[in-house]
Amino acid sequence: MKHVLRRRIAKKKNVGRRRRHAGKIAAKEDHVSDHGLILADAAALGRIAAAYASRWRITVRAADVEGAIVWSPAGVRGRDATSPAQRKRAIEAAMRWGDPMVESYTGDQLVWAAPLMLNARTIGGLIASVSQRAVFPENSCRSMLDLRAACTDLRLMAEGENLTNAALLEARRLEYLREQERAQAIAEFKVSPHDDIREMYLRQEPDLLAAIRRDDRNAARRIMNSMLVVMLHRAGESINLIKAFFMELVVSMCRTAVEAGGKPEELLGANFLSLQQLSQIESEEHLAPWLHRVLDHVMDLIGNLTGRPSMAPLSEALEFMRKNVAADISREDIARSAHLSPYHFSRIFRRHLGRTCIDMLNQMRADKAAELLVRTEDQLAAIAVDCGFQDQSYFTKVFRRYYGTTPMQYRRVQRPDLTPGVGPK
Repeated sequence: MKHVLRRRIAKKKNVGRRRRHAGKIAAKEDHVSDHGLILADAAALGRIAAAYASRWRITVRAADVEGAIVWSPAGVRGRDATSPAQRKRAIEAAMRWGDPMVESYTGDQLVWAAPLMLNARTIGGLIASVSQRAVFPENSCRSMLDLRAACTDLRLMAEGENLTNAALLEARRLEYLREQERAQAIAEFKVSPHDDIREMYLRQEPDLLAAIRRDDRNAARRIMNSMLVVMLHRAGESINLIKAFFMELVVSMCRTAVEAGGKPEELLGANFLSLQQLSQIESEEHLAPWLHRVLDHVMDLIGNLTGRPSMAPLSEALEFMRKNVAADISREDIARSAHLSPYHFSRIFRRHLGRTCIDMLNQMRADKAAELLVRTEDQLAAIAVDCGFQDQSYFTKVFRRYYGTTPMQYRRVQRPDLTPGVGPK
């Protein structure tokens, strides 16, 4: 029984050896046949080499798919200065992009190739190389050789002698161009529209909110329409980008209405309902009407407050706080601006606005800081001072209370373009 098992194992091993040997022989035969295909066009190779040497003073050789030189022009002495690995990568690059691409390696040589093809199969490549010193002489930043033209010319010569698949290479070049266009479109979408809209938003939002505070519906609608034109035009088909700015705008408008005396619970409810409706909008044509409805609702709430005797001094106090957000002002200073005693002022402020005046002031300071963090590249310490915080640690504490994150983390999210070493520290 043991002898039978040994014979079976030995038989399996012999079969495996024969199969591997046959595979090696087949691969070798294919390799040799590719050589033969290349050498069969020796006359065409000679014409290309002569024309290329005459035009560019560069020797052209033929290599197989592994980068081994299989043909050199008659009378050319010396070996090719590039390695088989370099030549192989040059052939692969030419196939990938549809055009010869200059490959630079750790050595002195620059190499490029035009693929030699049989139908859709690559059997080798025309190899051209030149010393970097010949292209870029010492103490010169200008190339002495038009590398792009030299690369294209090698491909055109191969196509002219019907040694490569011109249609396939053209398709590769077109696909490469399409990929470039897609990448550029994505980059422009991510950077340019957002930046342009953000700049416009930061410039016009204060005017819109000021019109809302003074209950000037016509001015508010005019400013909003101006913002809408820019948003819709620059964002193109990116409805999500428009929605992001609309959400930010609604929050700012509702906060302004609260400052003007609106009930926080009523405005927060309207705010939540509006954002729910926004999330369900899928067509650009429905965005502007929705935002106009939100504006009208906010203006209606503020308009209903007109005539309340107690709101006039509060409006004066809020305006004083906004103008002096960077100053070291106290509750007494704010009450004095409203021509009220500190006690009476604090009582009506809390009753109508649901918070203390210091809390409201800190909110204004945090909002201004958020704007400066996005709009400028100022240091955090400078922003803290500009927003009325003399202590940077207290600035961080207050900012986290209203925005749920530190000033630095907020800037990193809103301004990913700022790299370490640029702007804030």
